[in-house]
Parts: sequence; structure tokens; C-alpha cells
Amino acid sequence: MSEPLSPTPSKNADEVEDEDSQEALLFARCSTPAADATPKPAEDLKRPQSRDAGVPSNQRRSHFTGRQLFIAFLISLVTSVCIGVVLLLIGVGLIKSRATTPSTSSAPAASGKAPAPAAASTATEEALAKATEQIAALQKQVDVMRREQLLTQQNTRQSLENISATLKNPQLVPAVPAAATGEAGVSRMPDAKLEVSPTQQEFIQLKERNRLTQYADEAIATGERRPLELLVEYMRDPQLPHLHDAALAEFLRAVRAIQILQREEPGYRLPVAELFKGDSSIRDEADISPEALLKLLADHKQSWEVRLRVCFLLISSPLPETNAALIKAIKDDPSLDVAKHAQLALEQRIKKRFRLFDIPAIEEWFKSQEK
Repeated sequence: MSEPLSPTPSKNADEVEDEDSQEALLFARCSTPAADATPKPAEDLKRPQSRDAGVPSNQRRSHFTGRQLFIAFLISLVTSVCIGVVLLLIGVGLIKSRATTPSTSSAPAASGKAPAPAAASTATEEALAKATEQIAALQKQVDVMRREQLLTQQNTRQSLENISATLKNPQLVPAVPAAATGEAGVSRMPDAKLEVSPTQQEFIQLKERNRLTQYADEAIATGERRPLELLVEYMRDPQLPHLHDAALAEFLRAVRAIQILQREEPGYRLPVAELFKGDSSIRDEADISPEALLKLLADHKQSWEVRLRVCFLLISSPLPETNAALIKAIKDDPSLDVAKHAQLALEQRIKKRFRLFDIPAIEEWFKSQEK
């Protein structure tokens, strides 16, 4: 018996192709080449055939592998981009949250602390408003009180002036009624007397004292004679003995101030061209005659500076009537400064001193000189 044949294994397509390629190679070797043909090496023939034979499977594998790699690259790229975008958004959100967190966190703190200052400021404003209202009410009350006080003072001043005028003018005082008689049928009238309370008397005295002070102030400030003459009248008034000392004090104060003050300009000279316009021979003070100087001194229309300068120029006057003119200026000149310089000029001429404005002593001396 013959041995059983082993089953031939089935060949795959690759092996079949290899066998075919080998047979083709053997056939090529055994065949006679053409004369003009160039023999090609077996490797050159084998490589193309084997490359051509492997084209379907290798190309198919490389094609699928490249596509899978490209797809994986695209997926990884897209995934990385998405992850980067997500991370970027998360970072931006964190930055914004951190930037807003202090303000939002400080806002509750501020809102938590704000009520206390707000309440304090509200209370302060209310207190200020109440204080302002109270001040306004007090100011109104003060204004009303001032108005009433001014009205009271005005009425009191008017009544005091009326009383003072009544006391000074005897004609306004009611006449004393005739003495009552015991005869039947004759009416008897009560004695009419002007009654002044002690308070009113004090007010009258204060008002008179203020008037005396005002006279002295006016004499010092303006240098006028009239206020000083009023003080002398108060001193000599027999009906006002209670004001004699006050008038004397104010008189001495005014005289002392006039004695010290110097109102005239030291370098003042007479305006000769204006005073003697028609006389061309007078060009300077030395050209003025003593008679012309006496006329200027007696002319009260001239300024007090002119009359004062004339008193200084009359010191060297040879005229006998110069002393009388100077004494007249001391007694009558409206300006106390002119009267003061007239007395100084007289004292330098007669070499004798007097108290300032002591007119009785000056007149007594002048009368003694006439005798």
C-alpha cells in the first residue's frame, strides 16, 4: 500500500506571488537575449518586480497609518487648543474675581461702619439746626429788647431835656400862687412845685457832664473859641453850682491841650502877593508895615494861619497900639491858636508871663499901664 499522501498545505497569496516571481526570473535567465539588448542585473529586475508585487498591501497599510496619525494629531491639537482656551478663561475669571474681591469685601466693611458716622453726622446736623434756630430766636429777642431800650432812652432823654430847659428858663416854671387867705369865698389853690426824683436828677447831671465833655473835645479838635466860652459860662452860672467843678476840669483840660498842640506849619509865610495885590512895593513880609499887620490881625475873614503869623510879626512892632490889638485878639479872636500866639507875642513885648487865657489878669495889667 502506498503511503498516504500528506495533505498539501494551502498557500497564501504572498507565497504564490513569490513563486511566480521566481519562475519568471528563471525563465528570463534561460531565454536568449537579443543582440542589441543590454543584460540587466538580476537585482534590478527583482527589485521592481518585488516592489510592484508589494504595492497593494504596503500602500494600503501606509495609507491607513498616515490617516490615523493625521487624525490623532488633529484631535490632540484641537484638544490642546480647547484646554488652553479653558485655562485662559479660568485665569481671566480668577483675575477679575480677585480684582473685584477687595472692593466687594471693603464695601460690606464700609457699609458696616458707615451707619455710625452717618448717624453721628445726622445727630450733629440736627443739633446745629436746633442751635441755629435758638440763636435766631435769641437774636430776635435781643433786637426787640434793643428797640425797646432805644425807645426808652429816647423818651428819657427827651424828658430830661425838657426838665433841664425848664430849670434853666425861669419863665417856664409855673408861677407861685398867692398866699392862701382865710377869707370866705376865696378859693385856695395848693402850692405848685416841680418835683424831680433823685433818679431823674442823676440823669440830668450825667447829661450835663457829657455836654461839658463834648464842649472840651470840640475845642481841642477844632481850636474854636465858642466851646471854651460855653465852659466858662457853666463855670460862672450861679444856678449850676453842682457843675462848676466839672466845667472847670473840662476848661483846664482844653486849655492844656491848646497850650501843647501846634497846628500851624513851621515854615508857613504870609502870601504877600495875594494879600497885597495892588501894592507892588510889598514883595516880602519885611515890607509890610505895622499898620497893615494890625489890619490883618483884626480881619477875622482872613485865615487863622495868616492871623497867627501876624501875631509873630507884631512882636517887633513900634506902634503903641500893638499891645491893645494883641489883647483884643486874645479876648475876641475866633481861633484859640491865634489867641494863644497873640498872648505869647504880648508876653515877649512886655516881658511878663500870664497863665494861658487868663484874661482878667491881662486886663488888670493893661489898666494898670494906662494909669
